[in-house]
Amino acid sequence: MKFVFMKSEFKGTYVPDAVFDGLYDARNNDLKVILYVIKNEETDPLKISSDLNISHSAAVSSLMYWADHGLIHCEEETAKPKKKKALSSEIIATMASDPGVKALCQNLQIIFGSSLSENYTNQFISLYLEENIPVDVILPIAQHYISLEEYSPAYILKVIRSWQKKHKFENGNDVDRYLGLLQKRNEVYEKVCRIFGLDITKLKTSEKTVIDRWQEKYNMSFDMIEESFIRAGSLAGIAYCNGILKNWSQKGYKTPKDLESEISNITQSKRNIDSQDDLIIKNITNVPVFRD
Repeated sequence: MKFVFMKSEFKGTYVPDAVFDGLYDARNNDLKVILYVIKNEETDPLKISSDLNISHSAAVSSLMYWADHGLIHCEEETAKPKKKKALSSEIIATMASDPGVKALCQNLQIIFGSSLSENYTNQFISLYLEENIPVDVILPIAQHYISLEEYSPAYILKVIRSWQKKHKFENGNDVDRYLGLLQKRNEVYEKVCRIFGLDITKLKTSEKTVIDRWQEKYNMSFDMIEESFIRAGSLAGIAYCNGILKNWSQKGYKTPKDLESEISNITQSKRNIDSQDDLIIKNITNVPVFRD
């Protein structure tokens, strides 16, 4: 089959050379975003995320990527000065009597860029005083989510409680190790999505849980993951390939070379069965026939 580009039929928006220069390094939604921007002359991340059905962070990431290539001008917004909220006398008294509370409040103010409301301040103090969650567990989790620029104090409080209940962090080192694991998992999700041709922003939580098993439980390399995708053919998907990888793990296969051995063993077994069938047929043909 031969394809011909109908240049004479091409009408529409001009695509700058810089798009093609950055094409090979572009990931996920980068190309979709820049083509949208070129066509609509729209650079508002909220509008882009809504129209393209992608997350706000994905839109911002793509805009920053093309800003690095000179296609978009990025300006730092001047934040409006926030009115500093006064802490209640009760909170001030607690800070004076407990160094942990003082350290917590001072660092939360740095992390959030301003003083929290009395309500949220009390909730964070409650995590420490009433729920016995160490200060050096609370702060790095809060810092992590604030760095993502999409999360409110209420959401961060919920996450801290949930993570502590599930993982029982004893100190900040435990949190750092878990955050490192999350970063590694995200890198794995990106590579798996490239193999499967999926949009990482649409990857379901259940699918992420399955992918986590592939390396953390089954010890499968990306070569094996890609091999499962190839062998699945038209059935290739996260769930189907999970069955393949689980089976390989149970058999102790860790590299594509192990799979070659499997094919060799299957071929030899088939030859043995064929030989046995030939022998049975030969013996049947040699059986004497008795007539009445």
